[in-house]
Amino acid sequence: MLSRRGFMAAGAAGLALGALPGRASAKLIALPRPLPPSTAIAGGDFVAAPTAWLRLVARFPALHPGAIKPCRVPSTKLREAELVQVQREVNGKVRFQREAEDLWQPASLTGDCEDFAIRKLIILTREFGWPRGALTLATCTAETGQGHAVLLAHTERGAYALDNRRGPVLPWRALPYDWRAREAPGSPFALWRSIDA
Repeated sequence: MLSRRGFMAAGAAGLALGALPGRASAKLIALPRPLPPSTAIAGGDFVAAPTAWLRLVARFPALHPGAIKPCRVPSTKLREAELVQVQREVNGKVRFQREAEDLWQPASLTGDCEDFAIRKLIILTREFGWPRGALTLATCTAETGQGHAVLLAHTERGAYALDNRRGPVLPWRALPYDWRAREAPGSPFALWRSIDA
């Protein structure tokens, strides 16, 4: 179980991702079944980042992936278990609440889709030592026609979505979404990349 301190640190204003504590693998309850195979996401064209994301990284500069190279983590049982644990914990503890304005921020007790994704990103980097270059926020259109955001984890077995609308961690192509764009670690000028599904 993730500690209360870890969750409170995730929501705090001083998000220093550069000074990562040791991996919190001891907090994992059990290793789950392997995730289903996925595929990598090809690098699309550079596109403008969402305005709300630009405001997010202006407020929390440590979240900006611009100076970090993209990478894929090894596909180990432990890494997959970390994704499953964070997905379960955040989806179980945060209550969905649509915001009146498009404000991206780490979820605390409530939040909307991108707030869930940001909180998961922070916990995976701070508590489990995931490299920032292997985690990207992504935007899409849900099957309802509404804009949506998820966290993508990039592994050697492909990309996986941590989605507040779904219980399990799933291969990104398994979701019924019209994919738009994702963060592009290492890209110039805070640009994102389109997702060609």
